[in-house]
Amino acid sequence: MLPPNNDELDNQLDHDNSVGVNQETARYLQHIESKLYADIETRKRIDSGLLFLSCQVGSASLAWLLFSLQISISIILAMSMILALLPGLIDCGESFHFELSSERWSLSHAKPLVALGKLAIGGVIGWNSTQKIVTEVKFTEIQIQQTYSEIKSSQNTNTFTIPSGVLTPVIFGLGLIAIWVITIPLRKKPNV
Repeated sequence: MLPPNNDELDNQLDHDNSVGVNQETARYLQHIESKLYADIETRKRIDSGLLFLSCQVGSASLAWLLFSLQISISIILAMSMILALLPGLIDCGESFHFELSSERWSLSHAKPLVALGKLAIGGVIGWNSTQKIVTEVKFTEIQIQQTYSEIKSSQNTNTFTIPSGVLTPVIFGLGLIAIWVITIPLRKKPNV
């Protein structure tokens, strides 16, 4: 925001010179006024920077949070990209000036490189955080398809196979039956 027109202040100070306001007081007031406006602009830049950083961190965090909640990939992509691009879009919206008169029209931008930089950085961070999730989902889908095809191929074979966890108890049981059958003749009493 630009400081208000200082013509009124200068006129007031010029009229007050006759009353007794000295030049030192006028310079001091102007110094205080310019310092206040500079502090306000600095605070705006700091707030803008903090918004930018929090949106970038929030975009990556939001992507992983939505992925953990098993939200659809399209929603994850949309929400993360919107959040990542938000500071750049705000800066573009606030700093563009459109002027239309009967003679001409003009479109100007106060800080085009800053706005484009924020959009580019936001796009890269949003794209990078969501692409990691997309590649993990695609890799998981490929692994699921491979497992499914292996299960289908093993179900199509007509051979009988014993599951590996059942083989040891079956052999142990057969061994006990064999020992019992072998010991039956030994248990009979001889006829005397």
